[in-house]
Amino acid sequence: MSTAIEDIAASIKAARIAKGFTQKQLGERVGLPQSHISKIEGGNVDLQISSLVEIARALDLELKLVPRRTVPAIEGVVRSQRERSEASRTLATIAETNRFAERVRESYPSVTEVTELQSALKDIQAVNLNPKTLKAIQQALQPVAHLKKHLQDLGWALEQQEGTKKLAQQITASTRALQRVRNLQVHAIDRDSASRLPAYRLEDDVT
Repeated sequence: MSTAIEDIAASIKAARIAKGFTQKQLGERVGLPQSHISKIEGGNVDLQISSLVEIARALDLELKLVPRRTVPAIEGVVRSQRERSEASRTLATIAETNRFAERVRESYPSVTEVTELQSALKDIQAVNLNPKTLKAIQQALQPVAHLKKHLQDLGWALEQQEGTKKLAQQITASTRALQRVRNLQVHAIDRDSASRLPAYRLEDDVT
């Protein structure tokens, strides 16, 4: 598979996820089966121009032929917009997680671990939200995302001690993961700052 096809496939997948479409939903909009959309995103099928145009329109994208010399600048703009979109999505997830944590605090006062989670959620918003960090934050919040999805189903179990223990464990897992993300970035900033300090010389101490 060529680099160009890989880039197109990756762009289609990223745009689909950003729009909140499943492969099946995108397929229904453009008249293609889910299996074909999967092959397109995997770069495993020759994509016809007509299909590419329909997919682009369904995802609110436009296809343009541009001079090759302008490609780096265009890619820079697209990358910047994608990063801003990812940052907005991650901040929205953090806010949603904080609201969930507040509901847990009210419904299950014995789960005191939620306080530390809320503190970690507050601290993580102060870090530099680069692509690597955004991905790490989303992964860190997965245990709580799983809880949010299944909390209603687990309602009966949470009345038992074992149930609240499981809830606390999942919350703690996300808290620790968020703290690791923040600590790694703080240490990286410290190392970068140290590397820019002037070299120490013995005569600096001479008065």
